[in-house]
Amino acid sequence: MDFKDVDAIPWAEEFYVETLNRFFSEGLPAEQVSVVDWELDGKGLNWPKLLGFDPNSYFGCMNLSGYILPIDLGAIPRFKQRKIGEDSRYEDFIMQNGAHARRFKKGARQDRWYNMPQFQSFPVSDMNSWKRYKERLNPQDPRRYPKDWDKDGYSQAIDQYEDGPTALELPGFYGFGAELMGIPSFLLAFRNDPELIEDMASYWEYHMIESSRAAVESLENRIDFVWWWEDLAERHGPNISPKLYKEFLLPHYKKVTGFMNKNKIHRILMDSDGNTMPILDLVIAAGITGQWPLEVNAGMDVRTVRGQYGNKLFLGGNLDKREIAKGGEAMKKEIDSKLTFMKETGGCVVGLDHLVPVEFTLDKFTEYANYLKDRLSL
Repeated sequence: MDFKDVDAIPWAEEFYVETLNRFFSEGLPAEQVSVVDWELDGKGLNWPKLLGFDPNSYFGCMNLSGYILPIDLGAIPRFKQRKIGEDSRYEDFIMQNGAHARRFKKGARQDRWYNMPQFQSFPVSDMNSWKRYKERLNPQDPRRYPKDWDKDGYSQAIDQYEDGPTALELPGFYGFGAELMGIPSFLLAFRNDPELIEDMASYWEYHMIESSRAAVESLENRIDFVWWWEDLAERHGPNISPKLYKEFLLPHYKKVTGFMNKNKIHRILMDSDGNTMPILDLVIAAGITGQWPLEVNAGMDVRTVRGQYGNKLFLGGNLDKREIAKGGEAMKKEIDSKLTFMKETGGCVVGLDHLVPVEFTLDKFTEYANYLKDRLSL
């Protein structure tokens, strides 16, 4: 990420839960990827608990997000997630952020969460609803940090962590607004209610800085990078114009990235699908130094981005998941067309152009893993 010589080119992947379910059904040995550790239960007893699965170590890749610092920037108290209705095909839920979502009933589809829920309504629609929601975003709430928060203990644990980078995950200004209002309503508000947009952006800037301050100022460059979730584009380009980005969001990005830089954190990755090329000049001006996943279906290409922006952005992903999932010659062709360039130019983390999708079979992913590891070692 710093464009320096490395002893090994990193390969990083993240997996959809539904993909792992498929892999388990096809023979992935659960006992070899299970993560079990001691955890304190509500009675004050340490007890072994299944915490999840780690397929990365099994296949030999890195988890790009590595260890995410457990800082809670969401609504506190949460909205109680619960079912509020159903019909023969769907179930309706209130989500923890207050949105009303509809999903397939169990049995209607096996991948009912893999396909995005259909959102029916969102918690913020105007200044009054935003003011009510803002009451749940108190950065001083002690519940934003885990019960075991201790800066010395976390510093030592991070120093000993070797399974990937350490990251601070932040929802960006676009992602935050779209999540609370829905994309159409959020975008229309830039024109119809600019005062609301400015208030949301200003408060989110304050909330991100103050909520993360204790961790950032105590851990500093033990935090390898900031993972800034945005998803501000789709196949044909950004959902927000450069003009609106510059006017409403850019000043707030700079305040947050400036705070990170002041505390020796200089690697800031924007997570966005879609074609972000028309807005990358402003993204760089905002203090962002990297992008993932470089979605091929949207026209993103590591060679084009590197040619235009040089070492201003480190890059992750960009292996076409559709071609890789085919296996065989299609998979090899996609890897061979980009891997040499990535290795020679540096500043690249190799991987698929998003999470590993459910279209992969276990055999095809294993074939891909073995071929890529062999090519990386050359």
